[in-house]
Amino acid sequence: MIQIYLNSNSLTIDKDSSLADLIKSQGYEDSKVAAEVDMQIIPRANWSDFTIKDGMKIEIVEFVGGG
Repeated sequence: MIQIYLNSNSLTIDKDSSLADLIKSQGYEDSKVAAEVDMQIIPRANWSDFTIKDGMKIEIVEFVGGG
């Protein structure tokens, strides 16, 4: 298990989790979010290959429509 920060909240996740795993486990629809890890935007195409490491700071931003 490792400790990360997701949207400024501490969270414990399985070691070797991918960014795609995290986004899915948190209930986000991947087509409607953007992900930033340690101040860098991670392209959606790389989420499955991006392994989360202990202490990373991750921000997930959800797109919302409206008018």
